[in-house]
Amino acid sequence: MGISLSLLKRTAVEVETFVQRLDGRVKFLYFIWASILVYIFYDFILNLIFIIVTLLLAIYARVAKPIAMTLLVIIVPWIAIATPILSLPLGFPWNKTIIYYIKFAGYEIPVYLEGLGWGITWPLRIGVCISTAMLFYLTTNQARLVATMFKMKVPFRFIYMLIATFQLIPLLVDEANTIFQAQLSRGLRTDVGIIKKLYYYLALVIPLTLSALNRVQIRAIALESRGFSAPVTKTLMYEAEFKWMDWIFLSTIIVATIVLAYVYITYGYSPIAGLEYIWG
Repeated sequence: MGISLSLLKRTAVEVETFVQRLDGRVKFLYFIWASILVYIFYDFILNLIFIIVTLLLAIYARVAKPIAMTLLVIIVPWIAIATPILSLPLGFPWNKTIIYYIKFAGYEIPVYLEGLGWGITWPLRIGVCISTAMLFYLTTNQARLVATMFKMKVPFRFIYMLIATFQLIPLLVDEANTIFQAQLSRGLRTDVGIIKKLYYYLALVIPLTLSALNRVQIRAIALESRGFSAPVTKTLMYEAEFKWMDWIFLSTIIVATIVLAYVYITYGYSPIAGLEYIWG
């Protein structure tokens, strides 16, 4: 629970780097661009390159720790579980290329390239989507995010709904921690089985849900009293405008797209790992 709470409490990091100064639309485009490309290519090495580039940007922007923690918590266990199951002869139907033998109890167990590639590529694809999305979220100030979405012609009600969600997450995490500590002081046990633990956690979920509903109701009343639904032109604290660094970053994406398109046409969908697309 502690790891998940620490991840959820992360908000935008306010430091002066070029990543933070990039327009939100550019970073959102990077998230969409990378997420699409990793599903076009079936190559875990190329996916790993995308993750490394994203982590390097995150290190420069000083947001690498929450991104790396998220990947470690979600992606690494997925790979650790999927790879042995799929790369060994345990029923994966597309296994045919043996790359190694594991000697165990007098037997030689083959390791297959197809299952290994499948077990690594798919988690890394999800990892690219998660890391690029977190880079966008953790380096974009919420006020600037509003300006970015407003510039993209997103309806203002949807913008507020998204921003309110981002604002409520750390508040609810603090509330959940307070309720959890209070229930522990009242005798809530955590050293029990999974079924019993789920039952005990109702003591956390019910008051947290009631608290969240109360917060939402108070916020709705406050918004209406300040004329949120009034038919007037909305004003913003910031104006979203492209600067020279945004054009350079966009140019880099365009050049990378051209290069990857050439690689795809010339060398196929798995240019580095050389995997055969098993659905074919």
